[in-house]
Amino acid sequence: MSWRLDSRRKWILLGLAVLALLFQALLDATRAPVRQSDYELKLAAAERAAEAFSVLRAYRQLDDSHVDLLNDPAGTGLIGPEFSQITNAQGSLDAKLTSLNPNWAGVLVSEFRRAGLGQGDPVAVAISGSFPALNIALYAAMETLRLRPVVVTSVGSSMWGANDPEFTWLDMENVLFDAGVFTTRSSMASFGGGNDMGRGLSPNGRRMIVAATERNAVPLLEVQNIEQAVGRRMGFYESESRGRAYRCYVNIGGGVASLGSSQNRPLIPSGLNEELGQHNWPRKGNLILFAEKGVPVIHLLRVVSMAQNFGLPVSPDYLPLPGEGEIFVKNMYRFPLALAVLAVYCGLCTLILAPEVRNGLFDMLPKRRRGTVVEKESS
Repeated sequence: MSWRLDSRRKWILLGLAVLALLFQALLDATRAPVRQSDYELKLAAAERAAEAFSVLRAYRQLDDSHVDLLNDPAGTGLIGPEFSQITNAQGSLDAKLTSLNPNWAGVLVSEFRRAGLGQGDPVAVAISGSFPALNIALYAAMETLRLRPVVVTSVGSSMWGANDPEFTWLDMENVLFDAGVFTTRSSMASFGGGNDMGRGLSPNGRRMIVAATERNAVPLLEVQNIEQAVGRRMGFYESESRGRAYRCYVNIGGGVASLGSSQNRPLIPSGLNEELGQHNWPRKGNLILFAEKGVPVIHLLRVVSMAQNFGLPVSPDYLPLPGEGEIFVKNMYRFPLALAVLAVYCGLCTLILAPEVRNGLFDMLPKRRRGTVVEKESS
């Protein structure tokens, strides 16, 4: 009888399946935490970002009675008001809360290292007031790796960002510079908002942005249209490059001068992009222009989905400690044990199933031969 019809086969296969599950349970139970690549650099960057958070909180003399703990449960003071005169767009509170994590600095170290950057490499940077915590993480990562950034900041902010007219991102940046946490500062600023020229803000709101640039001694880029904004930014980056080609372009947020058009947003993946592919761009912003030159771009916008991809918490009601998350340490299978289990299981399958398969083939051969003989005799 063929092995296919042998009733014992069901029990043999069931036993092998149960054994496979037991081996899998053994491997899962013995997984061990393993430090990921560049662990020390990532941790150093995250610790510097956490220090920056503490310095800004201390500077503003914040305590729980002066913080909106409903919208800023970690009490960081980095969640701004919903509306202000320099608020230029809607914003997701969940995204802003997700950004309040010093371990984003570790994520950015990882992305820079994947792009092959090293000490002294020039980096073009475009940020805004919308994600001050991510700006901090970026500065921490760049300074930990000793990169040489050229930063252009859009001062305006979406809801829940650095949209307090008296404490914009430029003000935060200056506090951190004076405290010795960072040496990086913005080289130029713009209004941000519609066409990167403050469209949608009131005249008083634009005056507040001008005042912020003046008190922080940052030159203001004033333009007449979005094409000028994109062109003058590119010219500024070129003039500040000191003859060296940029090794990376980093964008945080949805600034129109960087993306070119709001219609480009779904076409630009978050994180590191070695290339963007061919698209019919409605308008090319700085990010796209750099990518077309072969410069890797790092784009941080869809913060919640990025956090999920990198194993960071979404909208935490606490401030995570430096070093928390799979970007630093990940539970992994023990490779020697996994290899041994695989060898044992494959050996058992061979010993148990091979005779049965062989017998089944032998059982089939006579039938085929008899069928051939019968056919010949009948002919």
